[in-house]
Amino acid sequence: MRGEKLLYLAAGILIGAVGFGCVSMEVETSTEVEDAGAAELTGADLAEIQQLASQYSQGSDLGNADMWVGVFADDGIFRIADYGEWVGRDEIRQYRTETFAPRPDGYTYRHWNSSWVILPDGNGGATGKVYWMGFDPTAEPLMVTDTGIYHDEYVKTPDGWRIAVRHAMPDPAVEGGSGSRPVAISNR
Repeated sequence: MRGEKLLYLAAGILIGAVGFGCVSMEVETSTEVEDAGAAELTGADLAEIQQLASQYSQGSDLGNADMWVGVFADDGIFRIADYGEWVGRDEIRQYRTETFAPRPDGYTYRHWNSSWVILPDGNGGATGKVYWMGFDPTAEPLMVTDTGIYHDEYVKTPDGWRIAVRHAMPDPAVEGGSGSRPVAISNR
């Protein structure tokens, strides 16, 4: 019974966090941005850019390299803090294929993204910051294994919006933790 209550609590927290993140997407309209000659982003632009994060996360979580790589521009850059940088879809695909290979059957890591702030960059593109949280939904107790922020640059291509640069910045690790910031969700 206690485990079931914890599961419902964790699900409620995650659904609330995701829902809050979806509502908290912002577009800055300050005079500084307008004076820079930045075109406004439409609701369709924002939705398409936000879908890139969903495709990125599901491609990663489900081991679908084509979906994951497809969010990047042909000359896109993927960077993880000080760990490494991959330039162009070929290098990005090689990185992703190599990181998918050692995954065990039944791999269950999940990403949750929230708190998008997407701004026009004044050159027909956009920049964005997105929080991520990762967890294993099969863990008992449910545990957040890492968190961080993506610093993105987006470009509009003939095929739609794509990520030109994604810089993944994990939050600092907690001593003795397995991820960047593990936090058990429990009934305290």
